[in-house]
Amino acid sequence: MTISFARFAPLLALPLLAPALGHAQDPAHATEFRLQNPGNGPGGAPRIAFLSHRLGNDHAEGISLLDMNGDGFPDLLSGAYWYENPGADGGEWKRHQFRTVGIHNEFVSDCGEWIVDVDHDGLPDLITTGWISNGLWWYRNPGPKATAAGATWKAEKITDSYDTEGGAFADINGDGKPDVALAHYNRSGVLWVDFSKDKPRVHHLGGRAEDGHGIGVADINGDGKADVLTTHGWFEQIDADNDQWKWHGDWNIGDTGFPILGYDVNHDGKLDLIYGQGHGYGLYWLEQGGSADHPIWTRHTIDESFSQSHALLLADIDDDGTPELITGKRYRGHSGADPGSYDPVVVYAYKLPAKAQLDAAKSGAEGTKGTMDTMRIADSTADPVFTRYGLSVNGTASAGTQFIAADLDHDGDVDIASAGKLGAHVLENLKVNKVPKNVREETQPLERKWPFPGEGKEVPQEDGPTP
Repeated sequence: MTISFARFAPLLALPLLAPALGHAQDPAHATEFRLQNPGNGPGGAPRIAFLSHRLGNDHAEGISLLDMNGDGFPDLLSGAYWYENPGADGGEWKRHQFRTVGIHNEFVSDCGEWIVDVDHDGLPDLITTGWISNGLWWYRNPGPKATAAGATWKAEKITDSYDTEGGAFADINGDGKPDVALAHYNRSGVLWVDFSKDKPRVHHLGGRAEDGHGIGVADINGDGKADVLTTHGWFEQIDADNDQWKWHGDWNIGDTGFPILGYDVNHDGKLDLIYGQGHGYGLYWLEQGGSADHPIWTRHTIDESFSQSHALLLADIDDDGTPELITGKRYRGHSGADPGSYDPVVVYAYKLPAKAQLDAAKSGAEGTKGTMDTMRIADSTADPVFTRYGLSVNGTASAGTQFIAADLDHDGDVDIASAGKLGAHVLENLKVNKVPKNVREETQPLERKWPFPGEGKEVPQEDGPTP
């Protein structure tokens, strides 16, 4: 066989790149091929990267945000502790105790925390509830100086609330101030609390048929009033202050995470739902279709590869004007008894489908099979894709029962925080990275007490034979 080298001439004209073959580089050109700043990901997708910081190993799963010492930087509260924000240069989040919380086996009775000035004294207070212990409680803020000096916050009970595993925080009655809505595993009836009056005012909604493991607040019918969403349907608001609601049993979506989110996923002007299965596999969105008299809710699959999506949040983490969906795996929600309990612990961000993508997929979603009068399941092969980014994969950061999104270090990008049985975590957004190198070095997980006894002796570096 005769081989013509003419066809290989363009290749032979290229310079030989020894480093690409895995050989050592000439020291004079050692950094020639080292990219100094991050580029895009596969396909030119912009990088979304978060650095996980484990703040402690407490088991509390609720988390909230408040400047506890008055230094201008928001601190994190979780369970009995608050974690002191190290500031713009980063570093250690110091742990301080400020209250006591009930403990049961591996659980801390803290599955929801919200910040509200309950007594209207100008100091934000802490509202909290837990699955283990009965009640919705508020803890009075004694002020930054007393808190920094180690004062213990005192609790006052607001109302009974048994088997509470999460809630929603939103303005329900339209007074411009946030309210708390709670759902119950024992399905004892939804309740919501108005904090705008001199004392918290407790409202009750429905009973066993309407309550369930999951709750949300969103304007489903677009009338400008917030509605309350449960796992079995939604309460249409007529007059929240006077307890006037209309029930719509439009869906049955199982034990969801908290909160059930309202968002127009397909850009058709109708509010859809996004929810996870809090104690099983599955993350979904429920498309609102049909008419007001006969609504049709079509379930679309987002991701069924991980379990216990017990906390969800919409937050714009890449500053493109569109929120991302933040969720992940809760760790040991039922002490290892849930499906997938021993799978890797993950926290994910999802880019929501663009309108053009949904228009292309719309025709494939027409063929559906009904599961009830108003709810259908779409053909999963036609579902639009939510692009997934791993914020923490096979680490210790988990979904817990809440997520926080805020610019914790004041560098101009949005960071994420969560708590769980593997501890409280900050996921630092690296879109803007101003932390000094010496601080980065101090916070590395490198084993400093090394070498281990008997492991070996110090040896010189041998770079090769002398030329």
